[in-house]
Amino acid sequence: MILSIVWVLFLDAGLAVGAYLTARALGADLFAALLIGTIVAGLRAAYVIIRRHEVDAFSLFMIATFGIGLVMSVLTGSPRFLLAKDSIATAVSGMIFLSTLLAGKPMMFYLAQRFGASSAEERLEWQRLWPTNAGFRALFRRQTVVWGIAFLVEAVAKLILVLLLPVATMAPIVPFFTPVLITTLVIWTVRDSAKAQRRLRAEAASPSVVES
Repeated sequence: MILSIVWVLFLDAGLAVGAYLTARALGADLFAALLIGTIVAGLRAAYVIIRRHEVDAFSLFMIATFGIGLVMSVLTGSPRFLLAKDSIATAVSGMIFLSTLLAGKPMMFYLAQRFGASSAEERLEWQRLWPTNAGFRALFRRQTVVWGIAFLVEAVAKLILVLLLPVATMAPIVPFFTPVLITTLVIWTVRDSAKAQRRLRAEAASPSVVES
């Protein structure tokens, strides 16, 4: 399951990184390479929406994140600012995650649903569980908090490095920050979800829970 999720994340984020590195290897300047990477990321997100024949929250999140980078790439030609815009986009991602806790379902519900509920029947079952299972809701809220805070911490750390270190040093490194962070978070999320499933099954089998 982890390998499957990492592969999808590679397609969602790794294609953009590969496009950036390929453009640089072919002699493109930093601005052009970053712009190409951002466009490829947006095309990937659009492809996912077309293939699934629906606009889910995760796809909208990806397009919003990449759209911020694209707009900033067009508005400025400063290489350092183009690197800094990744930190801004990551920070916005963290704020989006945390803001979903205030209304409706948290972002991790939609992210997990994309990988764990591929059929329409499974997605309907998740919709049924949300209002009826407190443990189900608590799981995704906790994971959304962890993801949101992790994005904000990464954004601050990345921005500090971009401002302190030479552009030539950070340019080939910055695109890898978010994919590495997301892969780490995915591994933690899968393990946390497995623990939560075992705990919920144990509670369901408990006589005290049945009596209540």
